[in-house]
Amino acid sequence: MIGKGFIGRESESVVLKIKMEEVRRFADAIGIPFEGEVPVTYIGTLLQPNIPGFDLTNPGMIHGEQKISYQRQLLVGDTLTFKSVIKDVYERTSKLGKMLFVVLETTGYDLAGDLVFSSSSTLITPTKGDVDEESV
Repeated sequence: MIGKGFIGRESESVVLKIKMEEVRRFADAIGIPFEGEVPVTYIGTLLQPNIPGFDLTNPGMIHGEQKISYQRQLLVGDTLTFKSVIKDVYERTSKLGKMLFVVLETTGYDLAGDLVFSSSSTLITPTKGDVDEESV
């Protein structure tokens, strides 16, 4: 089970080139005209690096919140290096029972090493049974 011990755990760096056809398909999928610019929400399609021991396909997991900050606009043709880190893990109780919250921070850099974007995402998953306080 994921707990506080996961805070600080990082993914490997991922290198990806922003391709025109993929951006065009994304724009079509969200129903906006494609005019050669990368939509600001496009990085949501990039944020899938693997963090050892942390399974993003946990049944019942939902995406609760996302904040994105840009240092500059993404451009078609950009090559980015990005990775994610677990910034926080905490538990809350709701009407549906205990829920585990995991805050991920993802940062993306261009080939010059300059920060292009940072993103904070909160993932929420139900917990089963009692959770050891030290594990959360």
